[in-house]
Amino acid sequence: MRPPVSRHRPSSEGPSGPRPRRYSADLTPPWKKSQPVPEVPAEPDLVVEEPRTGFCGAVVRCEAGTVTLEDRFGKHRVFPLEPRGFLLEGKVV
Repeated sequence: MRPPVSRHRPSSEGPSGPRPRRYSADLTPPWKKSQPVPEVPAEPDLVVEEPRTGFCGAVVRCEAGTVTLEDRFGKHRVFPLEPRGFLLEGKVV
């Protein structure tokens, strides 16, 4: 004769105490983890693109957390200077 089959889930407590965790606390898949972004100095005449608006222009000035870009028609626009805020040659900087 066999012992009756238990239909409940086994507890996490073993005979010698709690079982160790098998997985790390971070369950985020590797392809969703943010990769480090290269920091590029905002030097004058560096051409970058602001991805939200698509505005592309050369750096004119950089001051107090903002960067001013000038497009090919001479129009100036000011954007916040933040990580992952611009594209340089198609890559996030």
